[in-house]
Amino acid sequence: MPTLHSCGALVALLGGLVLGGCRPGGGTTSGETDDGTTAGETSASSTLPPEEIGPREGPWEVAVDALPFPLADIRTLTVGRKEYDGNFANRGVVEVLLDHDEETITIETRKYVFGDALETEVLERLSLWAFVLAGNPVPRPPAENDCTKGAWKHNCAIYAYYDGQTQPLRTGMDIRVHLPRGYRGELFVTTEDNTAEDAWPRRSDVTVLDLCSGGEIELQAGRARVRMCRDLSPAPACPPASVAACEGFPDGSGREAWSPECPCGVDNFGQLVITAPEPWAADITVDVPTGVWLNATLQNIAPMKQPQCLPQLGDCEAPRCILDDTDPFAPTAEFNYPSEAAPHGAGFNFSAVSGGCTLIPYAEPGAPWTPGEPPKEELRGKVQLCSGCL
Repeated sequence: MPTLHSCGALVALLGGLVLGGCRPGGGTTSGETDDGTTAGETSASSTLPPEEIGPREGPWEVAVDALPFPLADIRTLTVGRKEYDGNFANRGVVEVLLDHDEETITIETRKYVFGDALETEVLERLSLWAFVLAGNPVPRPPAENDCTKGAWKHNCAIYAYYDGQTQPLRTGMDIRVHLPRGYRGELFVTTEDNTAEDAWPRRSDVTVLDLCSGGEIELQAGRARVRMCRDLSPAPACPPASVAACEGFPDGSGREAWSPECPCGVDNFGQLVITAPEPWAADITVDVPTGVWLNATLQNIAPMKQPQCLPQLGDCEAPRCILDDTDPFAPTAEFNYPSEAAPHGAGFNFSAVSGGCTLIPYAEPGAPWTPGEPPKEELRGKVQLCSGCL
C-alpha cells in the first residue's frame, strides 16, 4: 500500500503538494498547503538563538504507522479535547485525512513550546494518548484499552498527554490522522487555541478532507475546513443496497424516493455539527458534492450583527435549492429534495455556527517569527457552504 512515507503517494493524495519530510535532503517548509493542511516540517525553532524566548516547533513525527483499522468494528473516533485536570490539552491543529486505500490508520504528531531552548525539554514529556474512551481520561488506562496495540478499536480517543504534574500553558501538540477512505463512523474533533503568549496567539485550525459521515467539530477562533467526499450519501449508516433502494423507491422509478417507507430509517441520516461557541469568531467552510440531498443551517450568532459575517450558502438556486433567509444571519436551505414522499428537512444535515465576528490576532504554525513584531490580524466569523471550493 502506498503510505504517507511514499512521496509519490502523497503527491497524488494531496494534489501535487509535497510535504517537507519528502524533500530531497530533508528540506523544511512552513505554513499551510493549498488544501488547508500544514506543511510537513517546520524550521521556526532552529532560527532562534538558544537564549531567545520564542516559538519552537518540532517536525511532524509518526506515532502510529499503518495500524489495522477494521471498518466493520469501528463506529466512532474522537480526536483532541480541551484541558482536563491540568492535562490532555492538544491546543493545536487537528487534521483528519481519509486517504488510506486499505483499512489502516496512521497518526502523526508535532509538538511545540513558546520559550527558550531549555524549555524545549518539556516536549519530551508530551506524547500521544490513544485509548478506548471511558469517561474522563486518566494517565494510565488499562492495557487492554490501548488502541495502538494489535488493531484499532471502537470508540478510541486520540489526545495529547503530558507526563508531569501540570501541562505547561505554552505547550501543545498538533495531530494529523490518516483514515481509510471507507470509514463511515462518526468523527468527533475538539481543539482550543493557545493564547497564553500575546505575541504568538496560536489558533487551532481543523481540516477534515473527504469525510463520508457525520459527527461534531468544536473549535475556538481558528479556521475549520471540511471537505465531504464526492460520493456522500444522505444516510451514511445505511447499507449501499438499501440506499439504492431508497433512491429508486418504490419500484426503481424513484417517484417516491426516500419515502419513510424505504429501507433506510430516519436514524441513518447523516449529521455534521461544526461549532465555535460564543464569543469565538471562527471561519468555517464546508465543501459538499452537488448532487446529494442535504439540509444546511449556517449561523453567525455574534450579538453585534455585521454584514461582513453574513453566512454564505453557495450555489443555492431554484429548483435544486429551497432557501429560507428570513434571518440573513441564520439562513437554511434544502438541496436536491428527492420527491414529494420524502420528509422535508431530512437528508444529510449540516449545521455550522460561529459565535463571533471580529478581528482575530493569529500566528501561523511554522511561520517566521520576529521578536517585538505584533501578530497578524484578520476578520473571522465567516461561515460558508460551497461545492468545489476546497
